[in-house]
Amino acid sequence: MVDWPDALVREAAERRVVVFLGSGFSKAAVPTLPTWGTLLNELAKKLPTANSKALVAKLIRQGRLLDAAELITSSVNAPDMHNLLREQFQLRPPPKSDIYNDLLQIDPKTIITTNYDELIEKNFDHYSGGESSHSIRTQTSKSLLADLRSPVRSIVKLHGCITETDHIVLDRRSFFKAQAENVGFFDIVRSLMTVNTVLFLGYSMSDPDIQLILENTNMSSSSTNPHYALVPKFEHPSLKSANSETYNTSFLEYPAGDHAKFPLALSQLREQVRQMRVDRGIP
Repeated sequence: MVDWPDALVREAAERRVVVFLGSGFSKAAVPTLPTWGTLLNELAKKLPTANSKALVAKLIRQGRLLDAAELITSSVNAPDMHNLLREQFQLRPPPKSDIYNDLLQIDPKTIITTNYDELIEKNFDHYSGGESSHSIRTQTSKSLLADLRSPVRSIVKLHGCITETDHIVLDRRSFFKAQAENVGFFDIVRSLMTVNTVLFLGYSMSDPDIQLILENTNMSSSSTNPHYALVPKFEHPSLKSANSETYNTSFLEYPAGDHAKFPLALSQLREQVRQMRVDRGIP
């Protein structure tokens, strides 16, 4: 079991934690969803030449996923790419998973995700009996600040949503383009991650997503209050220590490859948060 720190449980109970969801969260709910590498392999089938396909396969094997994505997005016909993305991520009917009910009960005011799918909002609607009032904001939204200043709970889709494939962020270039064109939105997100405790769920430190996020939000601050990340066990303690010091993040590990431990850990956190709210009289 994961040893959730009391400080994090208290922050979550008082709804001061921003939850940041990666692709591993969606895959814990729906194992058939593609990893980034699998997605890029599927998209690469649309490339016009055998040489390009071979190069993308090589880049993926080398772990250079951002470079592979750049090659694909610069060469594949956009409508074909968007159709494949919808096939992969716009699931009908939307699958249900208890992992989303656990997250709903933890009840963070703000959830940020790099995932394209609609699983969060569809599951929240299901498990709340239609009572979920979460607003959905993408990087092109102009209402995020108003939400944060109100009681509204927000789901912030940092890389876009499958319902708007024209605005999906897939590679390094589109990530920085999104930031350049939506400066206010990303300034708000960076501020959120500076003044709040952040809990990362569904990432590993090998994910280019989290590397870009950590680098571009300058989370290597001198604060004594860390952020937290539930991640597969590092290959060596020195890697864990280096990442922790660099990003001011406390890593809570579960056995690498034992994906069943992930939803169990979240269920454990849900119960600890629930009990602390009872003990402290937090509604």
